[in-house]
Amino acid sequence: MILVSALTVALLLQVPARTPGRPDAELLESAKLGQLARVKELVARGVAVDSVDRRGYTPLMWAAAGGQIDMVRFLLESGAAADRRAGDGASALMLAAANGFTDVVRALIVRGANVVAARGGVTAQQMAASRGHTTTAALLAQAEGLATRLIQAANEGHDAAVRQLLALGAPANATDERGATPLMFAARNGDLGMLQFLLSRGADPALRDAQGQSIFDWAERSPETGRHVIVFLNDRGFTRAAARPAAAATPQVAATLQTLETTLARVPPASNAIRQAQRRAGAALSQLRALSANWPAESPEDYRVNLITDLDALDAALRAGEPESLAATVQALAEDLEVKLEHCTRSGGKLGGAVTVRVRTLHGSEEIKSWQVFYMPKVLEAAEHASPDLFPQLSSPTEEALVPGRYVMWVRDPSTAKVGERTVVKVGEGKKELTLELPVPGDTRR
Repeated sequence: MILVSALTVALLLQVPARTPGRPDAELLESAKLGQLARVKELVARGVAVDSVDRRGYTPLMWAAAGGQIDMVRFLLESGAAADRRAGDGASALMLAAANGFTDVVRALIVRGANVVAARGGVTAQQMAASRGHTTTAALLAQAEGLATRLIQAANEGHDAAVRQLLALGAPANATDERGATPLMFAARNGDLGMLQFLLSRGADPALRDAQGQSIFDWAERSPETGRHVIVFLNDRGFTRAAARPAAAATPQVAATLQTLETTLARVPPASNAIRQAQRRAGAALSQLRALSANWPAESPEDYRVNLITDLDALDAALRAGEPESLAATVQALAEDLEVKLEHCTRSGGKLGGAVTVRVRTLHGSEEIKSWQVFYMPKVLEAAEHASPDLFPQLSSPTEEALVPGRYVMWVRDPSTAKVGERTVVKVGEGKKELTLELPVPGDTRR
């Protein structure tokens, strides 16, 4: 079921409000929106170029997904890791390939992006081919051949061949079936010259193989040369310590439901609208808490994050103390919890899990391609500093796994920044999949 809002997107939605005090979030959002000048300003201020969002996506990944070649080059030149993987296994190369951005793919390969890495058993080349991006797929196929030869040359210690293959465009972070990289082979072989050259071409010393072994572990396989390799790496600022801090644990669903109930009780019944919404939200929470007694203790991360969003929105509205905003937030919270309860009930009392939401972008009955699809939980609509999320793949169609609830969605043309009208979407009803049609503004067909 889709309800089209009477509101159209104002200028505010073309440059969504940002959360004060969160420059990393602002950098990620600016990358999503293709705002290169703002990205440069934030990086110059010292914001971490490899900041990650809740899914582990970096600014480089979002820039690659949107085909922002100048931004991709800037971020790479500023030290962004070309081969970082998100929580779902996606890389910047995969996102660019799936959307057919050949220039971005080429720039990432030059910086060492691993062309043979797979997400769910599917490589970047296969992603490009499946969506009809033949030029991109051909480039990746060529790079895959070079990658195979590079792995062999590095393993056998052929320094000249490694240098030649890298000069031809072989990706420095290519991996073999064990997840081993050329840099690991060079470390094992004690070849400092090859190590230096690979690092200069974008090889990532933070990568680990399929067994979790680091470049330091590989160096120690050869005791005679291992200590020299470790000193070499340490002198260049690379250490055994994990380069990526562990994400803070998100509370389990049952705990957040209890905190939501406590926070809801703090809402002052200032109006009849608030009192009614409070009762509805409270009733849904009570039933969800009763059902949660039979759910697994370890709840899915995406569901936990989604409920924390509800809790944060309610808490922020309470602290702000603005009656209209508070009423709108409690109303949206009640609607969201009711959708979650319905989904659980229709799923036999189980949590139900995420729904695969497939979006087509249409102008009338004609399908229009290459648009971004933005979304955010409806409970954030009344928030002063709400930040939207984005489907990584351009339309159409494009898909994303969403937790049951109410969302606001809209489309945006990445080349012109023109946006479409907002649509309120219900995700749930016990379904595993949902197909939506979002309108593209007139006079924008390609």
